[in-house]
Amino acid sequence: MSDSPITSGMTGKTFRVGDFLLKEWEPGEEERIVAAFNRVFAKADPNFRPRSLDFWRWQYLDNPSGKLLIHAEAPDGSVAAHHGFINQRLLLEGRPSLCGQMVDSMVDPAYRRGLQRVSLSATLSNSFIGHTGGEGARLHAFYWGAPVPVAMRIGKALVQYEVVRTQLKLSCAPAEVRLQGASGISVEEPASFPEDTVEFFRKVAHCYKAIAVRDQPQLDWRFVRHPECRFSIATARLGGELRGYAVYSHGSFDGFEEGLVCDWLVHPDDGAAANALWAWLVEKARASSAERLTAVFPETVPDWIRFQEAGFRAAPTQYPFVARTCVRRFDPPWLRRNWYYTLGDTDLV
Repeated sequence: MSDSPITSGMTGKTFRVGDFLLKEWEPGEEERIVAAFNRVFAKADPNFRPRSLDFWRWQYLDNPSGKLLIHAEAPDGSVAAHHGFINQRLLLEGRPSLCGQMVDSMVDPAYRRGLQRVSLSATLSNSFIGHTGGEGARLHAFYWGAPVPVAMRIGKALVQYEVVRTQLKLSCAPAEVRLQGASGISVEEPASFPEDTVEFFRKVAHCYKAIAVRDQPQLDWRFVRHPECRFSIATARLGGELRGYAVYSHGSFDGFEEGLVCDWLVHPDDGAAANALWAWLVEKARASSAERLTAVFPETVPDWIRFQEAGFRAAPTQYPFVARTCVRRFDPPWLRRNWYYTLGDTDLV
């Protein structure tokens, strides 16, 4: 068996590393992948809840930003390892780009020593990122994630994870949110995102050098068609013009059951829309008996300060946000300064 990182046998979407065939997903393979995923994680975690095919298909195959999946097959055709990335369309300095969120990584214990001197998991990640990362319309500027401690140790050692930031959260009891005037703003709860979400996103996106695309198909996929979680959507309008939106869910984050601000987009200068949406969030939290409201932002964006001015206070989380850079200028220090994201950009809610 060869221990070369990548052999010259690459053909199309498949290539061999030692005895393993590394390949991108093809239709019909999801059942074997999900079965292997559930088998591996059930052995490692007694509290593991099996992944359903419906969820897997939603997370990867239905994503409007596209698919990003790779697995390793053993000589007998069994799934030896699998890495799932959530594809994300971005605007980077105003230009369309891509990134991939690293969310599902697993190797069957029977194959963890299947390569000499290097791990199958690291080989799978590094080989795939090497072929899909870079600058270009169909390449990925960076890969990122919020790994648990074990994955962080492995990723830092073998997959070149670099820390973007140790993530903080903003939390506040509903009764302590400081609400001010929202003159003329009307708040509605649509069943799905309105068509003018795209136009509104374009107006706000120029405030940030890095932001995931928030158009109607992407937001509906993330928050309306989720097969397991239920989210509430609010839009804020002035004279019919969309001025902001928020997404709420009562769920678990960072070990606590809370009212979660899953997504939020309001122009930094629009205090009235922000106040109207905070009032809506307070009512949703009270209705679901949530003791606290929690949001996640980078500390470098205006909402980090704006939420604190409304009464939210910063607290640590267990999550480091990490990145593997594929375009040099979009390195972790640049992302730390310029990247806008919320909880809804992650797979944590």
